[in-house]
This record gives sequence, C-alpha cells and structure tokens, in this order.
Amino acid sequence: MKMTYMIISSVLLFSGLSFASPPPGVDHKAAVNIEINHQNYNFKTEPRLVEVLAPVALQQNWYWPAAKLYRLNSSGLNSNEPEHLREKVLLQLQALQRNVKPALQQELAALQLQIKSWKLAERILIPIDYDLARAQQPFNRRFQPGNYKLQLVSRPVTVLVWGAIEKSLTLTHSGATAVSDYLPSVMRSDFADKAYVYIIQPDGRIIRAGVAAWNQQHLEAMPGAQVFIPFAESWFGADMNSLNKSILALALHWVVE
Repeated sequence: MKMTYMIISSVLLFSGLSFASPPPGVDHKAAVNIEINHQNYNFKTEPRLVEVLAPVALQQNWYWPAAKLYRLNSSGLNSNEPEHLREKVLLQLQALQRNVKPALQQELAALQLQIKSWKLAERILIPIDYDLARAQQPFNRRFQPGNYKLQLVSRPVTVLVWGAIEKSLTLTHSGATAVSDYLPSVMRSDFADKAYVYIIQPDGRIIRAGVAAWNQQHLEAMPGAQVFIPFAESWFGADMNSLNKSILALALHWVVE
C-alpha cells in the first residue's frame, strides 16, 4: 500500500513576524535570544544556525533528528499561533461533548484537560544539524530578531503513545519495528480508529500508518516519536475527522520537556 504522508505546514524563519520584549533574564539589547537546554545565549546580530549551535554542538553526541526549535512570543496576527490552535481544539471538543454518549463524553473531557495542560510554543520546522549546516549553506539558516527555545537531546529510547487510549504511555523504542507492533501494549478506546494511527516523528513529519490486518504497513517510529491514536471517524464523521487533524496540528507545538 502506498505510504501516505501528512505534513503540517511549517513556520519559516523568514516570516517577518513581530516579537514581544525579551523575557526577564535575557539581554534586552540582543537581536536574538536563544534558550538552549535551559541556558540562555544572546546574539547582538542575526546569527546563522552554525553560530547558534557552535557553543554546544560538541558537548555530547546529540541526536539531531530529535532537535526542536521554537519561536517564543509569536505575533498574535499569526493564524497558526499555538494558543489560537489550542482554542480551536478545545471548542471542537466542547461541541462534540454535547452530542455524544456519556462514555465518549468522558474521553473527550479527559483529552480536553490534557490539552489544556500542554506547554506550547511555535515550532519552527527546519533541519537542526551542526554538520549539515556547516557543509551546506541552504541548511545554515539565519535567525530573525526574536526569542527562541532550542531543545537538544541524546538519542531517545522511548516512544510516547497518546490520544484515544485509556492512558498515555511511554514505551521503549524498538529499532526496525513497525508501529503496529507497539499496539498490543496499548489499551485503545472503544472509540479509537482501529485501522490507522499517526506517527509524529521528532523532526516534525506526520505519517498516517495503516495498522489493521487488511492495511498494515511497515512504518517505523523514530526514537523520540509520538504515536497519536485518532478517534474513529465513524463517530460523527467529518466533525471527528476535523478534530483529529486539529489535534495533530496542535501537537507539533507541544513542548515536551
């Protein structure tokens, strides 16, 4: 079966957004303020990616595919601003809860509480890789003035599974393993889609994967990936499909510490 990719629109560094004042503890005169793993770095001019990574790139063996860059203090004019997306998802959940069975109401209410608790920031989907940025100019992006958060991690050893399940789970990552092989450990809801899941790879790619006997695909979750169990579209059809897509769009901006 043909592999289906669903890529959520990325937010480019060159969007020309305005920014609020830097938060306390950073240099208010700096053009660019970047928090890298809870350490602040200030740049008087607009640095390129290599300059940003240089102080930390060789500190340890980073797993670059899982590096995540976020822009802080996004402009309220940005239609993809995470808080606006969260508000949209919460409204969709509230609307569905008014028209479904009590059991599904409880699941949607639990997901609503989970999403309310998420820490959000505007994810910028560009490759973060020190060697690649040094070797190829197109990957050595220049930062516009503003405040950023950069997460660098060593190779993750887990996969996070959440969505239409009894309880979110952190499972041990297994190499060369289809995503469907993780599912026997997952108590999927009666309202979950049993045919498909979505892999949110750490680099931001979102992949729809068939996991039923009739459509199973060998699609692997990378170390540090998330697996979202969607709600079956048979429950309120287009409305549930729209909710699943909105949740996926929002999840890209979820800052998982």
